Amino acid sequence: MESKPNILSIDPGRKGGFAYWRRSKDFLDQVELNKFTTESEFIDFVIRLDVENLVCVIEDVPVFVSPLTKNSDSFKLGYNFGFEMGCVRTLQVPVHLIKPKDWQKGLHGLKPKMGYTERKRALKDNALRLFPKLKGITHANCDALLLLNYFRDKQRAS
Repeated sequence: MESKPNILSIDPGRKGGFAYWRRSKDFLDQVELNKFTTESEFIDFVIRLDVENLVCVIEDVPVFVSPLTKNSDSFKLGYNFGFEMGCVRTLQVPVHLIKPKDWQKGLHGLKPKMGYTERKRALKDNALRLFPKLKGITHANCDALLLLNYFRDKQRAS
């Protein structure tokens, strides 16, 4: 039986983060949550991972975000996406892109045309509800955790 890889999940947003799951039976003990701070810290984190046993999931950012989104935020989103994608692809880690509408489907309290703050609050509430014992869930890393959970559940189903 083929062993399934560990998962690195990345939210490339302006205030994004990433979650890393070392595959085990107890999900909570093996999840590491991080806020994206600097490029060098991200590189240091990724290169210490066992890339031979790793798959990466990145939120597939839309080309057009929203008329309410500032241009500088859209630029940062695209920049982070390219930088983070380049880091993991340089290490030849397989990457799966998942659209926000897919991983957010079925999450409680999300509505079309929500404001940024209200949406982030709803996403964090979902993460806290799904993982009440997991420490360190923040607005910066909750999207990455929910994306990781979506991908992990999808893998289980296949």
